[in-house]
Amino acid sequence: MKGRARCFLGLAFIAVAGATTAAVGAGGAGSASAKSAPRYACVGTSNDAELKVDLGSGENGAWQSEITVTVMGGTAEVSGSVFDVDRLTAKQMEKKHKPPRLQLKPKMISAAQRTELVDGLAAAINRPEEAPDCPVSTVQSAKLSWSCKSESGATSTAGDMSFESDRCPDKGKGYTHAIGIADWAVALFKRLGAR
Repeated sequence: MKGRARCFLGLAFIAVAGATTAAVGAGGAGSASAKSAPRYACVGTSNDAELKVDLGSGENGAWQSEITVTVMGGTAEVSGSVFDVDRLTAKQMEKKHKPPRLQLKPKMISAAQRTELVDGLAAAINRPEEAPDCPVSTVQSAKLSWSCKSESGATSTAGDMSFESDRCPDKGKGYTHAIGIADWAVALFKRLGAR
């Protein structure tokens, strides 16, 4: 019962955050492109930018991880660590086993990889949600924060988004934005050779 209440609260929070994001993202521009471009899209194109993704899995966010994307002078690098929560079974979750951790030392990425990174994150956030439904679950949270400067440094943008929901130990038991962001992070780190 506690897990279901937490799930409802998390999904309600996500719905409110999503509505706020949509309202801010539209920005009154009224054009289709303004509505579809995520607010953090500047990280994919700016000459100087930073994107931080903070993840918390398990009770009280015990398995905390962070990804940092830094762009300076058009050159981008990614670093951080993430927990591969999907490799835990329900039995391991009950016994509070720690999932495998992927560590990535600062790694340079190409412009194409940076675009792919931002597009993958947008796909994870834009996918329709389906409430997780399982007898045993843990909390999954995700927070994004970003800042971008124009090439001249005359203008800058910044913002943040937060998501939280329950997470089932097996794939295919529901999908939320928090789960999608965490799965995106694990897939990204594996592609970049994290160990």
